Amino acid sequence: MAIKQYTLEELKKLKGKSDLERLKNMTEEELEEAAKSDPDSAWLTDEELKQFKRPNKEFFNRFKKK
Repeated sequence: MAIKQYTLEELKKLKGKSDLERLKNMTEEELEEAAKSDPDSAWLTDEELKQFKRPNKEFFNRFKKK
């Protein structure tokens, strides 16, 4: 599969393929089952999730609009 590059303008024109209305109407259980059945989903165990650390304020400040 070739890598395709896009300009920012091209990306802004692209439309997503997600069915947002369907997602809004799904229960938590349905969402979880869909994520677990997706081969591209990285479903983490509780042990793996415990290894994550909360970012500090400096991390968030990098993304604030000035």
